[in-house]
Amino acid sequence: MNTISCVVVVVGKKNLGKSHGKSTRKRAAKKSKKALQTSNKALKKSVSSLNLSALKVVIKKTDSLGDIVSNFPEVAPVLTQAGLHCIGCQVSAYESLEQGCSAHGMKTKQIDELVVKMNEKIAEFEKMPKVVFTDDAVLELAKRVNGKKYVRIIHSFMGEFDFEATDEKLESDVVFDVYAKGEVASVSVIADSKIEKMLRGIRINYDRKEKDFAATRV
Repeated sequence: MNTISCVVVVVGKKNLGKSHGKSTRKRAAKKSKKALQTSNKALKKSVSSLNLSALKVVIKKTDSLGDIVSNFPEVAPVLTQAGLHCIGCQVSAYESLEQGCSAHGMKTKQIDELVVKMNEKIAEFEKMPKVVFTDDAVLELAKRVNGKKYVRIIHSFMGEFDFEATDEKLESDVVFDVYAKGEVASVSVIADSKIEKMLRGIRINYDRKEKDFAATRV
């Protein structure tokens, strides 16, 4: 397989790999409490106006943090904004969402509001359009596939993504064909379903001057 290593797509995903000690947890809890107090009115308004019967409940507070972040990476910013900065450590992976929130000083009502926000975020991503490639991006990728069948989007580091030319397609992959204007070039792009979801609403372009790919959220 040939890695197109110059491709770096940053989508603002938070770092989930750091481990934090007790003192850091306490500081995070204080920061979380202050942030929650500041946004309490907005949260109340959001929850009270929400049609709960219309919201598909995917995440429950009894679910483990590890499973939540693994299956729904799009909710990671919601968790960190609520003060759960240690969601990537080994201990928190086995904690339920409720246990992790309680350890940070959150009350039952605050936890319930967080669950609503997380499910709203999942619903938001479900409605987003798939990643879009500009003509320049398609033309450049077409030059680099080296006779391979697909171009795979792979998660390389934190919020960065690379492209990799490959003939291998997995069961969990989502396939979408992208074309340059007039169909002068086309590429079959594949990505794991979780990565594909994270890149929804993203536009990828190739900057001829910088000789690199760049991504913007549309």
